[in-house]
Amino acid sequence: MTFTFLNPALLWGLLALAVPFIVHFFNLQRPRQVLFSNVAFVREVKKTVVRRVQFQQWLLLLLRLLAITFLVLAFANPVIVRENQEALAGNRSVAIVIDNSYSMGAGNEKGAYFPQAISLARNIIRAYTRQDEFVVMTTSDLRLNSNFAGQEEALEGLRAFSPRQNTRSHSELLEFRDALFARANHQTHELYFLSDFQYSTVLPDSGTVDLSTDSSLTIKYLPLARRPQSNVYVANHAIRSRILEAGKPVSLTMTLVNDGGNPVSDLSVRVLLEGQVVAINNTELPAGGTRDLDLTFTPNGSGWLGGYIELDDNPIDFDNRRYFSLYVPSEEKVLVVENQPSRNVNILYANLFSQFDATVIDARNLSAQRLDGYQSLVLVGLTSVSSGLSDQLQAYVEGGGSLLIFPGEGADLSSLNRYLRAAGVGSFDPVRSLPDGSPVSGVDLAHPVFAGMFASQRDDQRFDAPLAYRYYPLEVDNNHIQNRILSLENGAPILLETHRDEGLIYTFTLFPGDSWTDLHMKTLFSPLMFRLTQIMNQSPQVQSNQEIGAYTPKKIRTQKQALINLIDAEGRAFTPEQYVQGGYTTLNFERMELHEGVYTVEQEGEVLEKIAFNISDLESKLAYASPGDLASYLEARGLGRISVLEATPEAISDQIREEKEGMPLWKFCLWLALAALAAEILLLAWSQIRRR
Repeated sequence: MTFTFLNPALLWGLLALAVPFIVHFFNLQRPRQVLFSNVAFVREVKKTVVRRVQFQQWLLLLLRLLAITFLVLAFANPVIVRENQEALAGNRSVAIVIDNSYSMGAGNEKGAYFPQAISLARNIIRAYTRQDEFVVMTTSDLRLNSNFAGQEEALEGLRAFSPRQNTRSHSELLEFRDALFARANHQTHELYFLSDFQYSTVLPDSGTVDLSTDSSLTIKYLPLARRPQSNVYVANHAIRSRILEAGKPVSLTMTLVNDGGNPVSDLSVRVLLEGQVVAINNTELPAGGTRDLDLTFTPNGSGWLGGYIELDDNPIDFDNRRYFSLYVPSEEKVLVVENQPSRNVNILYANLFSQFDATVIDARNLSAQRLDGYQSLVLVGLTSVSSGLSDQLQAYVEGGGSLLIFPGEGADLSSLNRYLRAAGVGSFDPVRSLPDGSPVSGVDLAHPVFAGMFASQRDDQRFDAPLAYRYYPLEVDNNHIQNRILSLENGAPILLETHRDEGLIYTFTLFPGDSWTDLHMKTLFSPLMFRLTQIMNQSPQVQSNQEIGAYTPKKIRTQKQALINLIDAEGRAFTPEQYVQGGYTTLNFERMELHEGVYTVEQEGEVLEKIAFNISDLESKLAYASPGDLASYLEARGLGRISVLEATPEAISDQIREEKEGMPLWKFCLWLALAALAAEILLLAWSQIRRR
């Protein structure tokens, strides 16, 4: 540390020290001699009195000299400069990054953290000089390689900031430090990060960053959160019902989380669908605990519907709503492709299943059909799959379409298995005959396809199992989610469900004909096919959710080439990046600034889908690092050179001034000068009292 003056020219004022000396010695000049006839009374003056007067005069001189000295030093502005401060002298390039994630909506007695961060950023900018340059940004919009601006422009830029959901960890910010100062015009760089320093988002356990080579960069963290917060939120939700119908109950499950240290009683939970309350419940949560809650509601309309789960949790309310969307089908399009026709299947779709708009075609005409116009595809008597058809079917399933496959007589297992393996189903072995018939007794009654189908069945009743006379043994691909819905006594699958991407594949291992099975003769067959078609028509579209800041591409099935827009609740339109591929339009949301809520996907006025956008559950975990904890956290990761500052305007201004100019001592000098003057006044008053 070194000692210096900011105004050294004023030290010439120390020449004023000569004035008290001149006055003092002028008062001590020899008095003029006067002769008296009797000087006896003069000899009686005590020598102690003379000495006391002389001491008082010298003490007054010292106090006056000290007063003048400290007063001159105060105007010369003495400072103490740290060892590395001279290397950081000159004008500064200052980058200020503000955490504008939703957790900054929490606060303390001074209000929400985000407005506090904006106010502190203003104080930081104003504490510098007009010769310094600035760039201000938020964590949701890190403007790398940006130009720096002056004070006024930087202050004006703060007005445009608002909370967004796009969190970044502090280590990510440090990794971008070179790009932040890529266009800086000064050699001295300073980075400020204003945040609540939430453990779940800003301070995750991530890799360390090497800052040893950045000698010209000063990094300062300003933690705003200083007290623990309690919060209750919905961690996740799901539509449990696999088959949705207008006027029929729908089961909605959710997980409630109490992130605070106190139990919560009488928590009100509501479900609203299209603006109307459709379910309500009051529940309790233990301190730091969770609870799964199931609520049932009945949609009265069909098509795409939007809603949200709402909690009464004050004062932290940025996450009190969790949005969802669901699809209630009305009349859905089904394409039935017959390679080897089955009268039993044809009657169902042509005459009985009026809920579905079924189109039955010959397999030879399949190439002329646009598959994206149908919700589900039924392949009857499938014997072979060409490479072109295989690619077409895979793209259809990846886009959310569903297949129902009945293999045909004399199938070309080579080409058929090539597709089944690529689809993740498995592969067929040659036909196996069962002359006496084997009962299809393995039934997964817990599967949604059988929900309510046997509700009236008594315990003593037996399942009327169909018989299988011939079937293709299926080697199941266990690398994908597979469900055996129907199977023989030996476990061989008769009906297999395969989850693939956003679609479903249902594979029968036999043909619905008399020489293969009597399944089509049983009362089970019609409701089974009806429920399978229902599930196929809505399984990929029961709900559609996106997490803000962690988007995934969304495939939309459409036959048009026009642009697709997102429409929010206020009617504002947003156009995402999109490209057409394989009969689908893929939407990317990465570069969009979207708020939580339900957005309608429209194309030329037609509603294609509704997507619910929600904030991340991590935002709702309000555990913050205190200044002391933050300093320890950084020290443990080798980042001890990052300064943790007190987040108050006064402390920031003093810190910046001290770092730019050194630790000022003029106040101490001024107080010492006033103390010397006060001592002189007291000494003179005391001497007057003595004389009296």
